Amino acid sequence: MALIGCFVTPHPPIIVPEVGGASLAEADATVQAMNTVREKTALLDPDTIVLMSPHGSLARGQMGVSLASGYKGSLAFFRAPHVRLEAAGDQALAEAIMEEALGHGVPATITGSHGEVVDLDHGAMVPLTYLMGGLTRPCRLVLLAFSYLDLEEHVRFGEAVGRALLAAPQRVLYVASGDLSHRLLPEAPAGYDPRGAQFDKAVADAFASGDWEALLSIDSGLVTAAGECGYRSLAVLSGVVGALEAAGGQARNHLLSYEGPFGVGYLVGEVEIVEERSDPLVGLARRAIEAYVRDRTAIKPARLPGVEPRQAGVFVSLHLRDGSLRGCIGTTQSTRASIEEEIVGNAISAASRDPRFYPLNEDELADLDISVDVLGSPEEVSGLQDLDPREYGIIVRTADGRQALLLPDLEGVDTAEQQLRITCGKGGIDPDIDRYRLFRFRVERHH
Repeated sequence: MALIGCFVTPHPPIIVPEVGGASLAEADATVQAMNTVREKTALLDPDTIVLMSPHGSLARGQMGVSLASGYKGSLAFFRAPHVRLEAAGDQALAEAIMEEALGHGVPATITGSHGEVVDLDHGAMVPLTYLMGGLTRPCRLVLLAFSYLDLEEHVRFGEAVGRALLAAPQRVLYVASGDLSHRLLPEAPAGYDPRGAQFDKAVADAFASGDWEALLSIDSGLVTAAGECGYRSLAVLSGVVGALEAAGGQARNHLLSYEGPFGVGYLVGEVEIVEERSDPLVGLARRAIEAYVRDRTAIKPARLPGVEPRQAGVFVSLHLRDGSLRGCIGTTQSTRASIEEEIVGNAISAASRDPRFYPLNEDELADLDISVDVLGSPEEVSGLQDLDPREYGIIVRTADGRQALLLPDLEGVDTAEQQLRITCGKGGIDPDIDRYRLFRFRVERHH
C-alpha cells in the first residue's frame, strides 16, 4: 500500500532540543509526542514524505506543489546552524499530485521547479528534524502549500493528493504541519483572545474522535479569532483520509498530545491506517450499500484511483457470513456513464430490489460479503462444446425477448449441461422446445 500513515505536527523551533535548551521542559508533552512520531516513522520506513507547511510559498488563489529536485535547510535563524537537513525531491510523485489536482479542477501552481533546490522553512524543518531523525536510509520529499481558497477547495485538494498517493508505487507518509491558536495567553505573540482556547478544544476533540465533519464545521468566526496557522493543513489532511476511505481503506485517529505553554496551541496526532484498501470496486459497492441502507441516499461516485476509466456491464452479488445468497443484480452491458456509476446503481439494487429477497437491513451490513463481477463482451457460440462453466458465464436469448444470464465459476455448476439448464430455468426458457441463441463471456471478478 502506497499511503502508509499520516501525522499532524506543530512546528515551533523551541521543541527542537538544540534550539529550546532549558525551555524544552515547558513543552515536554509535545516533545515526548514528537519523539513518538519519530519512532513510528522509523518503523513505517517511508520512501517519501509529503508535507504541507503553512510557511512555504503561498499563492492566494492556488494550492502549491513543489516539483523541486532537492531540498535543504537549517535552523540557523534560531541559533542552531548545526541542525541541518537535505533531501532529494520526489518529482514523479509531485507531478502526479499536480496532475490529479488539475484534472479534477482544483487550482494548483508549481512552487518549486525541476532542477531547483528549495530552502526549507521552519514549518517543514521542525517536523522533519523529528521525522527523519530516526530513519536509517534516505527519504525523498514533496512540499505542499495551502492557499486563501475556501475550505472546500482545500478538502478537494487533499482528495487529489490522496488519490495520487494511493496510486504511487512507493511507501508514502503524509504530514500536516501547523500550529493552532496563537492567542491563548495575554503574553502570546499574536495577542490574547479567549476564543483561541475554544477553537483549540474544538479541533482537538474533533480530531481525537475522527470526526472530520465536525472539524470542518467549526465556526469561521472562531477560526479567525484563534489566529491559527494549521486549520487549512487539517482540511487538506481530511481530504487525504477521505480518498483513502473512498478506496476502501480505514483509518483511526490518535491524539498524541495537546498543550499551549507559550500561548500557541501545539497538537500532535496520528492517522493510523488500520486496514489496507480492499479492492476499490468492492469498496465502492460497500459504501453505496451502506449509505443507501442507513440513509436512503445514493452516493455520487468519483473516479476510483488506479481504475481505468471505462463502461461495462456489472453484477453485484451479496452473501451473508454463512455463504447464503442475499441479493444479486446486474447489467449485461453498460447502462451508465462510468463503471463507478454502474457499480453504485447495481449495488443499491442488489441490496433493495432483488425480488427474491426482502430489502437488506442495517443489522446485516456487518456480516455482508460482497463481490463485483465486471462482464467482458459476450461472444456467440454454436453449442455446449464451446462452454466451460469455470471460465465462462453464459447468456441465453430467445427471439421473443426472453433472456437469462449465469455467472461463471459457481459452486455446484460443474458441466456445460448444468449451466445451460440453470440459466434457461431462470429465464423461463425450455432448451428442448424453444429456439435460442447462446453467448459466452468472461468476467473480471473482484471480491
